[in-house]
Amino acid sequence: MRLYLYLKSQCSGHLPWNQETIQKIKRELSIKETRTIHNNLKWLVKNSWVIMNSKRGVIRVVSYLALSQKMQFHSATGALFNTDQFHNFRPFIYAAVVTYYLKYKHRIAKQSERKKGRSITNCSFQDMPAQYLANVLMMGKSTIVRYRQKAWDAGFIKMKHRYKPLFLPIEELPFCRIYGDEEAWQLVIHNNQVKVQLSNAITTYIRLRTKPGLKKHIQSREKLDPL
Repeated sequence: MRLYLYLKSQCSGHLPWNQETIQKIKRELSIKETRTIHNNLKWLVKNSWVIMNSKRGVIRVVSYLALSQKMQFHSATGALFNTDQFHNFRPFIYAAVVTYYLKYKHRIAKQSERKKGRSITNCSFQDMPAQYLANVLMMGKSTIVRYRQKAWDAGFIKMKHRYKPLFLPIEELPFCRIYGDEEAWQLVIHNNQVKVQLSNAITTYIRLRTKPGLKKHIQSREKLDPL
Protein backbone atom coordinates (compact mmCIF):
# COMPACT_ATOMS: atom_id res chain seq x y z
CA MET A 1 0.00 0.00 0.00
CA ARG A 2 2.87 2.37 0.78
CA LEU A 3 4.34 1.84 -2.69
CA TYR A 4 0.92 2.26 -4.30
CA LEU A 5 0.33 5.58 -2.52
CA TYR A 6 3.81 6.76 -3.41
CA LEU A 7 3.26 5.95 -7.08
CA LYS A 8 -0.09 7.76 -6.97
CA SER A 9 1.66 10.82 -5.54
CA GLN A 10 4.09 10.81 -8.48
CA CYS A 11 1.66 10.60 -11.37
CA SER A 12 -1.98 10.94 -12.41
CA GLY A 13 -1.90 7.72 -14.40
CA HIS A 14 1.24 6.53 -16.18
CA LEU A 15 4.77 6.55 -14.84
CA PRO A 16 8.05 5.50 -16.52
CA TRP A 17 9.41 2.33 -14.95
CA ASN A 18 13.19 2.46 -15.20
CA GLN A 19 16.27 2.59 -13.00
CA GLU A 20 15.85 6.30 -12.39
CA THR A 21 12.35 5.72 -10.98
CA ILE A 22 13.50 2.77 -8.89
CA GLN A 23 16.42 4.71 -7.41
CA LYS A 24 14.09 7.59 -6.57
CA ILE A 25 11.72 5.21 -4.78
CA LYS A 26 14.59 3.68 -2.80
CA ARG A 27 15.77 7.12 -1.77
CA GLU A 28 12.41 8.67 -0.86
CA LEU A 29 10.98 5.60 0.88
CA SER A 30 14.29 4.62 2.51
CA ILE A 31 14.24 1.16 0.93
CA LYS A 32 17.64 -0.52 0.85
CA GLU A 33 17.02 -3.45 -1.50
CA THR A 34 15.84 -3.12 -5.10
CA ARG A 35 14.39 -6.60 -4.68
CA THR A 36 11.95 -5.23 -2.10
CA ILE A 37 10.55 -2.79 -4.65
CA HIS A 38 10.25 -5.49 -7.31
CA ASN A 39 8.45 -7.81 -4.88
CA ASN A 40 6.03 -5.07 -3.88
CA LEU A 41 5.40 -4.11 -7.49
CA LYS A 42 4.84 -7.77 -8.36
CA TRP A 43 2.09 -7.93 -5.72
CA LEU A 44 0.52 -4.70 -7.02
CA VAL A 45 0.52 -6.01 -10.59
CA LYS A 46 -0.83 -9.42 -9.56
CA ASN A 47 -3.71 -7.78 -7.70
CA SER A 48 -4.36 -5.22 -10.46
CA TRP A 49 -3.51 -2.16 -8.40
CA VAL A 50 -0.86 -1.37 -11.03
CA ILE A 51 -0.83 -2.28 -14.73
CA MET A 52 2.58 -2.98 -16.27
CA ASN A 53 3.29 -2.17 -19.93
CA SER A 54 6.67 -3.79 -20.57
CA LYS A 55 6.83 -2.73 -24.24
CA ARG A 56 6.48 0.94 -23.44
CA GLY A 57 8.42 0.67 -20.18
CA VAL A 58 5.69 2.34 -18.17
CA ILE A 59 3.26 1.42 -15.43
CA ARG A 60 -0.30 2.63 -14.96
CA VAL A 61 -1.44 3.21 -11.42
CA VAL A 62 -5.17 2.51 -11.17
CA SER A 63 -7.41 5.20 -9.71
CA TYR A 64 -8.87 5.18 -6.23
CA LEU A 65 -12.32 4.75 -7.77
CA ALA A 66 -11.23 1.70 -9.76
CA LEU A 67 -9.58 0.27 -6.66
CA SER A 68 -12.73 0.84 -4.61
CA GLN A 69 -14.77 -1.04 -7.23
CA LYS A 70 -12.34 -3.93 -7.16
CA MET A 71 -12.19 -4.04 -3.34
CA GLN A 72 -15.95 -3.51 -2.96
CA PHE A 73 -15.56 -0.59 -0.57
CA HIS A 74 -18.58 0.09 1.64
CA SER A 75 -17.37 3.46 2.91
CA ALA A 76 -16.24 6.58 1.08
CA THR A 77 -14.40 7.93 4.12
CA GLY A 78 -10.62 8.03 4.11
CA ALA A 79 -7.79 9.48 6.18
CA LEU A 80 -5.92 12.50 4.85
CA PHE A 81 -2.34 11.49 4.14
CA ASN A 82 0.71 13.55 3.20
CA THR A 83 4.02 12.39 1.84
CA ASP A 84 5.86 13.31 5.06
CA GLN A 85 4.19 10.29 6.63
CA PHE A 86 5.74 7.74 4.26
CA HIS A 87 8.50 7.16 6.81
CA ASN A 88 5.99 6.54 9.58
CA PHE A 89 3.51 4.64 7.48
CA ARG A 90 2.50 1.72 9.69
CA PRO A 91 1.72 3.88 12.75
CA PHE A 92 -0.28 6.17 10.46
CA ILE A 93 -2.34 3.20 9.24
CA TYR A 94 -2.91 2.03 12.81
CA ALA A 95 -4.02 5.54 13.81
CA ALA A 96 -6.30 5.87 10.78
CA VAL A 97 -8.12 2.66 11.70
CA VAL A 98 -8.45 3.74 15.33
CA THR A 99 -9.77 7.13 14.19
CA TYR A 100 -12.35 5.62 11.87
CA TYR A 101 -13.84 3.41 14.57
CA LEU A 102 -13.52 6.17 17.18
CA LYS A 103 -15.73 8.40 14.99
CA TYR A 104 -18.03 5.51 14.11
CA LYS A 105 -18.55 4.48 17.73
CA HIS A 106 -19.19 8.07 18.77
CA ARG A 107 -21.75 8.56 15.99
CA ILE A 108 -23.62 5.41 16.99
CA ALA A 109 -23.63 6.57 20.63
CA LYS A 110 -25.02 9.98 19.59
CA GLN A 111 -27.78 8.35 17.55
CA SER A 112 -28.71 6.12 20.48
CA GLU A 113 -28.82 9.00 22.95
CA ARG A 114 -30.84 11.14 20.51
CA LYS A 115 -33.48 8.42 20.26
CA LYS A 116 -33.74 8.47 24.05
CA GLY A 117 -34.20 12.24 24.03
CA ARG A 118 -30.81 12.87 25.57
CA SER A 119 -27.74 14.66 24.28
CA ILE A 120 -24.17 13.39 24.37
CA THR A 121 -21.34 15.71 25.33
CA ASN A 122 -18.76 16.35 22.63
CA CYS A 123 -15.31 15.76 24.08
CA SER A 124 -11.90 15.61 22.42
CA PHE A 125 -11.13 12.41 24.37
CA GLN A 126 -13.53 9.55 23.69
CA ASP A 127 -13.84 6.07 25.12
CA MET A 128 -12.31 3.37 22.90
CA PRO A 129 -11.77 -0.04 24.57
CA ALA A 130 -9.07 -2.21 23.02
CA GLN A 131 -11.51 -5.13 23.18
CA TYR A 132 -13.98 -3.23 20.98
CA LEU A 133 -11.35 -2.84 18.25
CA ALA A 134 -10.28 -6.46 18.70
CA ASN A 135 -13.87 -7.59 18.10
CA VAL A 136 -14.61 -5.46 15.03
CA LEU A 137 -11.22 -6.16 13.43
CA MET A 138 -11.19 -9.83 14.48
CA MET A 139 -7.71 -9.51 15.96
CA GLY A 140 -6.17 -10.33 19.31
CA LYS A 141 -6.48 -7.71 22.03
CA SER A 142 -2.72 -7.76 22.66
CA THR A 143 -2.10 -6.99 18.97
CA ILE A 144 -4.53 -4.06 19.12
CA VAL A 145 -2.81 -2.71 22.22
CA ARG A 146 0.59 -2.95 20.51
CA TYR A 147 -0.61 -1.22 17.31
CA ARG A 148 -2.39 1.48 19.31
CA GLN A 149 0.78 2.13 21.28
CA LYS A 150 2.78 2.56 18.07
CA ALA A 151 0.24 5.11 16.81
CA TRP A 152 0.58 6.95 20.13
CA ASP A 153 4.39 6.87 20.07
CA ALA A 154 4.34 8.36 16.56
CA GLY A 155 2.14 11.24 17.74
CA PHE A 156 -0.94 10.41 15.66
CA ILE A 157 -3.18 9.76 18.66
CA LYS A 158 -3.08 10.53 22.36
CA MET A 159 -4.47 8.34 25.13
CA LYS A 160 -5.62 9.18 28.62
CA HIS A 161 -5.81 6.56 31.36
CA ARG A 162 -9.11 6.60 33.23
CA TYR A 163 -9.87 5.38 36.73
CA LYS A 164 -12.94 5.09 38.95
CA PRO A 165 -12.41 5.34 42.72
CA LEU A 166 -13.33 2.25 44.72
CA PHE A 167 -13.88 2.32 48.47
CA LEU A 168 -11.65 -0.63 49.23
CA PRO A 169 -8.74 -0.71 51.69
CA ILE A 170 -5.43 -1.22 49.91
CA GLU A 171 -4.57 -4.22 52.12
CA GLU A 172 -7.65 -6.09 50.80
CA LEU A 173 -6.61 -5.73 47.14
CA PRO A 174 -4.51 -8.99 47.02
CA PHE A 175 -7.47 -10.94 48.46
CA CYS A 176 -9.81 -9.51 45.81
CA ARG A 177 -7.41 -10.42 43.01
CA ILE A 178 -7.10 -14.01 44.22
CA TYR A 179 -10.74 -14.73 44.93
CA GLY A 180 -12.52 -12.17 42.77
CA ASP A 181 -13.78 -12.59 39.21
CA GLU A 182 -11.89 -11.61 36.05
CA GLU A 183 -12.76 -7.94 36.55
CA ALA A 184 -10.78 -7.98 39.79
CA TRP A 185 -7.63 -7.59 37.68
CA GLN A 186 -8.90 -4.14 36.66
CA LEU A 187 -8.29 -3.02 40.24
CA VAL A 188 -5.12 -0.95 40.61
CA ILE A 189 -3.51 1.34 43.13
CA HIS A 190 -3.51 4.89 41.78
CA ASN A 191 -2.59 7.92 43.89
CA ASN A 192 -2.49 5.67 46.95
CA GLN A 193 -6.09 4.56 46.45
CA VAL A 194 -7.69 1.42 45.04
CA LYS A 195 -9.41 2.25 41.76
CA VAL A 196 -10.99 0.45 38.84
CA GLN A 197 -8.94 0.96 35.69
CA LEU A 198 -11.32 1.80 32.85
CA SER A 199 -10.65 1.66 29.11
CA ASN A 200 -8.43 4.40 27.75
CA ALA A 201 -9.92 7.58 26.33
CA ILE A 202 -8.40 8.56 22.99
CA THR A 203 -8.11 11.72 20.97
CA THR A 204 -6.82 11.67 17.42
CA TYR A 205 -4.89 14.03 15.18
CA ILE A 206 -5.87 12.15 12.02
CA ARG A 207 -8.38 13.94 9.81
CA LEU A 208 -11.00 12.01 7.90
CA ARG A 209 -12.68 13.13 4.71
CA THR A 210 -15.33 11.70 2.41
CA LYS A 211 -14.57 11.54 -1.32
CA PRO A 212 -17.74 12.75 -3.10
CA GLY A 213 -17.10 10.76 -6.30
CA LEU A 214 -16.49 7.57 -4.39
CA LYS A 215 -19.54 8.19 -2.19
CA LYS A 216 -21.74 8.64 -5.25
CA HIS A 217 -20.41 5.42 -6.76
CA ILE A 218 -21.03 3.41 -3.59
CA GLN A 219 -24.51 4.88 -3.21
CA SER A 220 -25.33 3.73 -6.70
CA ARG A 221 -24.25 0.22 -5.76
CA GLU A 222 -25.78 -0.04 -2.34
CA LYS A 223 -27.41 2.02 0.37
CA LEU A 224 -24.56 3.83 2.08
CA ASP A 225 -24.50 4.58 5.79
CA PRO A 226 -22.05 7.52 5.78
CA LEU A 227 -19.66 8.04 8.65
